[in-house]
Amino acid sequence: MPTLTAAHRRDLAELTGLAQNDLTLIWREFNTATVARDGLIEVLPRLVSIYGSAASTLGADWYDEMRAAAKVKGRFRAIPAELPDIGRTDALARWGVSPLFQAESDFASALTLVGGGLQRIIADTDRQSVIGSLRDDPQAAGWERETAGGCDFCVMLAGRGAVYSADTADFSSHDHCRCTAVPIFGEGHEVRESTDWRPSGARDGTPERVTDWDATQTTGQLRKTLAELEASAAKFETAGTRARIEDLRRKIAAR
Repeated sequence: MPTLTAAHRRDLAELTGLAQNDLTLIWREFNTATVARDGLIEVLPRLVSIYGSAASTLGADWYDEMRAAAKVKGRFRAIPAELPDIGRTDALARWGVSPLFQAESDFASALTLVGGGLQRIIADTDRQSVIGSLRDDPQAAGWERETAGGCDFCVMLAGRGAVYSADTADFSSHDHCRCTAVPIFGEGHEVRESTDWRPSGARDGTPERVTDWDATQTTGQLRKTLAELEASAAKFETAGTRARIEDLRRKIAAR
């Protein structure tokens, strides 16, 4: 039986795979570099809204499962991460089509670039749901990186064996990265400080404030994600989306 982390990594891979399947279907409609660039500028925000919202909810739900499994005292509901602004998808669209503006357009290479960037954006919303929730959870010690193999960069970071503080370290990722930010709870863990990134604000809020706010927000996020996925099922007709819709319905009913 897979661990909670392994099951979560599998669910996230399935979700990003669905997004890339939709991208591939849409990609078939592009026949020139300009059409591809303009089409991606329009469609990538929609794909991120659908699948990024689902990944954000997935990460928050997994955080709650990990917290329950650790038998952490006190009530807390994880906070789904916000989606990146449109500037990130615009940049991906313009960068990803660069192989199409060569002397001989390379559509396969361009699709690989755009698909990898889309996967990264979606997976990052899952990771930021974990790290963002850790910042507001008074029982959280930090997080550690787990990899499913991956590149030397990921193996090196995961091999440090340290728990990173949510207040001082962000998650370094790359296109097609399958690493996971695993939350750690309780005392007795060494927390490694990092200067790679610092948040603009300090940790804030009491457990009561976080619990009351997050219980409403998370359920609202689940319902929004469900509506977007249902629209996607009709729009893109991607195999597997129906299973994700049913899973989200169960999660909403459980809350």
